Amino acid sequence: MKVGFDILKSLNLRHRGVNVISCPSCARQQFEVIKTVEVLEQRLAHITTPMTVSVIGCVVNGPGEALMTDIGFTGGGRGTHQVYINGLQHHRLKDEGIVDHLVGLVEAKAAEIEAAKAAEDSEAEADKRSPAAAVS
Repeated sequence: MKVGFDILKSLNLRHRGVNVISCPSCARQQFEVIKTVEVLEQRLAHITTPMTVSVIGCVVNGPGEALMTDIGFTGGGRGTHQVYINGLQHHRLKDEGIVDHLVGLVEAKAAEIEAAKAAEDSEAEADKRSPAAAVS
């Protein structure tokens, strides 16, 4: 079933869970991109809320990619990296605990998205039951 969702996600036909965008890594990477993404994807497998996370190893491509994601992480020099939320620079992070930090951010963002969706659904349901809605 997961493979089916991954195929639909890659074709941009259905979104379920976290779509992690990463670079293939190169000499400019400032942290272990591939290993970080492998662990991150495992740790985020329980999230079903559609969202996009970018994990890019350097400041050459990372900021541009992060502009288009819910949460972005860009490698920086001297072990200090940049975290983006909703395409905007949010805070810096040292090498220690990258995965734990990103998992926490993604889980919080998923909860925020789900709460907003529930409030919207609740409001729509209330509008359906409202006498004013029946008249119009």
